[in-house]
Amino acid sequence: MEATIEITSLAHGGDGIGRIEGQVCFVPGTLPGDTVRARVVKQAKRALWARSLDVITPSPDRLPLAPAGAATWLYFAYPAQGTWKQRIVTELLARIGTVHVEPEWVEDPALRLGYRTRAEFHGDGARFGYFAPGTHAVLDTPACPLSHERLNAALARLRTLRLKGSVTATVNPEGDDVLVWTGFTNRRLREAFSQAQSPRDEGPRASFLFDGVPIVNGTFSQSSLLLNRLLVRVVHECAGTADRLLDLYCGNGNLSLGLGERMRVAGYDHNRAAVAAAATIGRGEYRAGDEAAMARAVAQGRWDVIVLDPPRTGAKALAPALGASAASRIVYVSCDPATLARDIKTLAGYGWRVARAVVLDLFPNTPHVETVCLMAR
Repeated sequence: MEATIEITSLAHGGDGIGRIEGQVCFVPGTLPGDTVRARVVKQAKRALWARSLDVITPSPDRLPLAPAGAATWLYFAYPAQGTWKQRIVTELLARIGTVHVEPEWVEDPALRLGYRTRAEFHGDGARFGYFAPGTHAVLDTPACPLSHERLNAALARLRTLRLKGSVTATVNPEGDDVLVWTGFTNRRLREAFSQAQSPRDEGPRASFLFDGVPIVNGTFSQSSLLLNRLLVRVVHECAGTADRLLDLYCGNGNLSLGLGERMRVAGYDHNRAAVAAAATIGRGEYRAGDEAAMARAVAQGRWDVIVLDPPRTGAKALAPALGASAASRIVYVSCDPATLARDIKTLAGYGWRVARAVVLDLFPNTPHVETVCLMAR
């Protein structure tokens, strides 16, 4: 079935929202203000999904740029892009979390392009680059405008190797380091990248320091080490002055290593390589542990502030322990406002409220967004 659809809103994840005969329809690649001709590709009881065939009338915020590389919003103009990111977070917090706040907006307009320092690439032996949106078909990608010049240079080298499988590359935007992590390594890859490793390799992980934090091969770091500075600044503002801070899902100590000189810091994370690297810096006690260990640390310690930066799935298992904690502040960092809103609703049942909410543009020109919520009693 084909239909003409007026796009009036955006969904979490970036799809445009319109209606066909009163039924909600999600249309990827469209913007509020677009009128499109689309074909319905999926039907459910409460919603439809359609593929845009033609933009009949473009949104005033639509730029004449096609997406490049991974799924991007390169066709979505600022400041409207930022306004909609704030609106999506605000609506999810209200609808799922029953929290009504007006979040602050934090960005660096100078880093809307060329900001990425880490990316996962894919190869099929002939092509190398990103997956096409919603598929596992490899796009042969020579460069991406969102990537830092050093990451694009690493991609150019990787493309010459005709690899099969996935490769994560992390570059130092202020140095020469290029970390390469794959499920496989071979002679050609090691010759091209001296810091190429896989889980099968013995010995220490390759790493480099950036802003005093160890960036460790094969472990999580923000997709932009440059824009990460915005996140660290906001988290430190929310943490304030305190004596004891607990950092959950701490990874490499990204959010707390800089606080270790003025307060006692302890951190827990699943990834042993990341916490071991953080512990070597010597400004906190970092340990490997699962959610059960984290919950015990919350209950048994006398913490003034608890910081957490869970994966996209959120911290549902930890929310009861956090709610019952004696801390005066909780700083919740999230890359998924829907799971953040769910967990905030649980915390509200224990008497916590949102004292400050900040939306950070850590992924410019994409639908992704980072949110920080300061919770207080």
